[in-house]
Amino acid sequence: MTHFKRAFIICLLAIEFTSCETLNQLINQTTEMINLKNCTFNVKNVSDIRMLDVNLSNGMTKSDLNIAQLTKLTSAILQKKLPVTFNVNVSVDNPNKIAASLTKMDYIVALNNKEIISSTLNQKLSVPANSSGTVSIPITTDLFQLFSGESAEAVVNLAFKLAGANSDPVKLGVKVKPYVSINEQTLPYPDYITINKILN
Repeated sequence: MTHFKRAFIICLLAIEFTSCETLNQLINQTTEMINLKNCTFNVKNVSDIRMLDVNLSNGMTKSDLNIAQLTKLTSAILQKKLPVTFNVNVSVDNPNKIAASLTKMDYIVALNNKEIISSTLNQKLSVPANSSGTVSIPITTDLFQLFSGESAEAVVNLAFKLAGANSDPVKLGVKVKPYVSINEQTLPYPDYITINKILN
């Protein structure tokens, strides 16, 4: 039995035991869950990139770093450590005539086919009819640990590529599994939704 069919059964069983107001809430929740199936998920962009606590603004390259920042970067390279944080912003486009909602979302994020993180984002989102919403996935990783077989230059370039610098394209892979709440139960989307984006 799929989660969507299960949701319908939950709603039907609740009819006999609920007031009209509660029943309307259940119907609305079920409808919003079904509408979520018709939504389109895309990677909108990557934002708020920080490397070694340096904010990498859009298009920034290594030559834009000051002496203190370059010294810090050199030290990190020698230690084979390059911590970075950034947000992967996922857009949810709702083509339906009423709202679509999610309660939370499991996610898996990869760079160049190497998994960075697998976790859950406990953030509710309601996307109005014929509109779009955005979910921001926070990422914290160490690029040297992730790409231990790559050269120091390639790893550093990857960090700046996230900020939009000109370098080799980077494949950003995102898998998301949204959840919805109905009758105080949290139900997952049947499968992960796979989204790929090339950062040129």
